[in-house]
Amino acid sequence: MARVPIEINKIIKESYSFGDKSEGKRADEQFLIEIEEKRHNWNLTHITNRKEMLRLRDSINGALGFNEVAKTLNCTINEAETIVSYQHKEKICTNCPQKNIACVDCIFTCQSPLEQKLFVALQNRGIDTELQWRIRRDGTGYPKRYPVNKKTILTLPDFYIEASGKKVCIYADGHTYHERTENQAVRDRNIDRELQNFGYVCLRFTGKEIRENIDSVLDIILKTIEKKREVVSDVKSQ
Repeated sequence: MARVPIEINKIIKESYSFGDKSEGKRADEQFLIEIEEKRHNWNLTHITNRKEMLRLRDSINGALGFNEVAKTLNCTINEAETIVSYQHKEKICTNCPQKNIACVDCIFTCQSPLEQKLFVALQNRGIDTELQWRIRRDGTGYPKRYPVNKKTILTLPDFYIEASGKKVCIYADGHTYHERTENQAVRDRNIDRELQNFGYVCLRFTGKEIRENIDSVLDIILKTIEKKREVVSDVKSQ
């Protein structure tokens, strides 16, 4: 890959008060921009200040699309840079209907390609979900913006949905049911029992199910969150 023939170095100018450099303050700073032209064997140099450097940075961010993504997704420039880079190299972003809509959660919160695939599919179906919802040992929950308390946490379902009076916890497991160790299987069953005692519904899908039959996975989720509403409608119609 060709290197952009530009180098930037900071030139620091300092002034001191009270005649003692140890008590001095930096008065200003300047930057030397050097552009190399190898073909004609000459260099162009330019000295500028912080204000102009910030303007140059904004111009670069705009040219690379970072400013637009940051504004659209209400994220930082650093996050936008990561998102744009991810979009250029990951297949899941190709022709994704949620591109520059749900990228922040998809890239920064989903913890595996399986979660990303299911998350995008849920978004495409218009199913609102909380990612990495925290559920305490007493059955209460709170969103991911709050840190996990290891002393009180029971589980972090990959997806959490509240709909039609139901609380649904969804797990996207990378291994199949037969690939789980005995300890993993016991742990999962214990978590599921605890959640069911608190009134949650647990759905676990293997990687194979999500990769090869995502429509069936979505149908199961939809039937689960709509079941109570259908029962209520039937009762009213009688």
